[in-house]
Amino acid sequence: MNRRKFLKAACTAAINFKMMKKVIFNEYGNFDQLQIAETEMPVFRKNELLIRVKAVGINPLDWKILEGQMRLMTGSKFPKGIGFDFSGVVEKTGDAVSQFKVGDEVFGAMDAMRGAALAEFLVVSEKTVFNKPAALSFETAAAMPSVGVAALRMFEKADAKAGSEVLINGATGGIGVYAVQMAQKMGLKVTAVASGKGLPFLEKWQADRIIDYKKENILAQNLAFDAILEMSGTLPYAKAKAMMKPKSVFVSTLPDPKLLATSFFNNLFSNQKHKIIFATPTQHDLQTLADWANNGLETVIEQTFAFSDFMSAYQAAKKGGGVGKVVIHIP
Repeated sequence: MNRRKFLKAACTAAINFKMMKKVIFNEYGNFDQLQIAETEMPVFRKNELLIRVKAVGINPLDWKILEGQMRLMTGSKFPKGIGFDFSGVVEKTGDAVSQFKVGDEVFGAMDAMRGAALAEFLVVSEKTVFNKPAALSFETAAAMPSVGVAALRMFEKADAKAGSEVLINGATGGIGVYAVQMAQKMGLKVTAVASGKGLPFLEKWQADRIIDYKKENILAQNLAFDAILEMSGTLPYAKAKAMMKPKSVFVSTLPDPKLLATSFFNNLFSNQKHKIIFATPTQHDLQTLADWANNGLETVIEQTFAFSDFMSAYQAAKKGGGVGKVVIHIP
């Protein structure tokens, strides 16, 4: 091998074995299991993109997976990554990629059960990302995918139409902030339940009725709804039935295998339907969210943390009490 070929081979090997930082865990448990590890750069195929990650949005499903609550779907192979909502810049493209080029700013979501977005680089299919709206920061774009699509799916499941009376419980959480704004744009009559510093946001977004759950019991209000969107984890279907019209829909975002089974049998025999959404954003969904964002949909970020401070980010997100999302920035 001549000197030129040797140097080329050496450079190629160096690129292929370039290391990156990634947050992983080696067993199910609490946040103490998370650690930053040096791992090899991911390999991408001809229809995939190598993304330099700029921001990652935190979701409750992250720690449900970490704690082992979803192990039937996530399996027992370790190490595992964490996080699935992201934004970033296209670093490299496979030979068959046609929609994106190096340098494009994108946002999207990985498969939640195999998510490993909290890393310096990740690999995704070109069909799972969309161009980041130019007016949005990377942090804002990373906060949007799963919760924004979940809000869209909830209205689809509820078959909500203009004039329908809708209860949004958990109205200033990650999904709720989008659901309230979308509901108003859709012409729904919105009762929004929240508390504390979330209340001024509900006033700004012009919810028709605002209930402070620390001062009022929603179950004691003698109200009835065409649809109930539950995203706080505090209003189970069994209790919500008291506020449902004879033909109405209860929609929740808890991907619990037991609830999936009970809701299936309930829906066979009852006109008060119980539906559970598990939103995996498609490219079309991301485009829809980008359109909403370009037309004034507001994203609320409670806190932003540095990559090195990921532990504090997860602790803050799980503690709750904030408005919107917690996001991790990766320089």
